[in-house]
Amino acid sequence: MNTTVKYVWVLIVCAFAWAHAPGAAAQISVQPTLPLYEPTTPFVEGDFAWALKPGTGVIAGQGVLRAQGGILMLATGETVTLVPKTPFTDDIVAATRTEGFFDRFENAKKPPAYEKYRRVVIADDQGYFRFENLPAGEWYIVTRVLWLTSDQLGQAILNGGLMWGQITLKDGEVRDDLKLDSTTELIR
Repeated sequence: MNTTVKYVWVLIVCAFAWAHAPGAAAQISVQPTLPLYEPTTPFVEGDFAWALKPGTGVIAGQGVLRAQGGILMLATGETVTLVPKTPFTDDIVAATRTEGFFDRFENAKKPPAYEKYRRVVIADDQGYFRFENLPAGEWYIVTRVLWLTSDQLGQAILNGGLMWGQITLKDGEVRDDLKLDSTTELIR
């Protein structure tokens, strides 16, 4: 386990121990359920069909963010999702990247048929991911890097966020050097 991951686990364990110490007041915060965003662009299954074809392309790389002090925080154990770029996914990406989206919505509403077009892997202990046998086309990729710090009053602060990428893959192309390393910029 790398030093960064150990540091995050120490923060989580300390916060848990403090909250459950004798005499500590237990605080349970129940978040109200947020609605799902309804994409204005219709889901058209034909727009996605190309993504199920067999291919020889590869999309691989690493999810990483730089924390204060230059410490690299990795997408260790995080889900990395690859979806075809279509008018429907364009709508979702544009909406979810607006400031405050996740304050207003839990996520975007997607029909059950959408799931078969999603490709999902788990990033390894260094935040690396790899998708193989991909057909040529345009793809969106998303993962996240999150960690906790505390402010001067000892309140926990969640840092990091979602990182999106947009990749155009040619037939047989190997894109194995991707860096998802910003919550504000899309990679190309």
